[in-house]
Amino acid sequence: MSDNLTDEDEVLFRQIHMSDRLTDEAEVLFRQIHPNFIESGEPSSDRFRPSEKDKNQLSVDRSSISTAAESHALYTKTGSASAAVYGVSVGEFEAETIGCVADPVSATENRSGNPAHALANYSTHTAKNQKVVALRLKRLAISRGRLHPTPDVI
Repeated sequence: MSDNLTDEDEVLFRQIHMSDRLTDEAEVLFRQIHPNFIESGEPSSDRFRPSEKDKNQLSVDRSSISTAAESHALYTKTGSASAAVYGVSVGEFEAETIGCVADPVSATENRSGNPAHALANYSTHTAKNQKVVALRLKRLAISRGRLHPTPDVI
């Protein structure tokens, strides 16, 4: 990789040129929703876009490798809070010009691995447009329904 590329450029390069790009449009990608971001029983739209510290990369888990319950358990096992899991498909991200790439996390001495981890790359959108896209993706996720815990559990 060239020394002239930024971190974001390197991720975009990987998405375009490497075999880890997700291509199954039906595959659902799980998104954890922190309890503080549930509003009137629904996730806040900002949970469907990366924060500034995420450098345009939204962290998700792949349904082809993990269930929503397993994804939730792994996420909360580290001490992170999640009140719900919602999902957006690879095809729904692609329709918004957001490429998705596998990004498995290796286990370390202090952290469990996550082979289902993936990234949705928002770098083709401005920060302002990311908010608009996130609102559309939130609507799609809500129409799919809460994936964990299932509504009959709460």
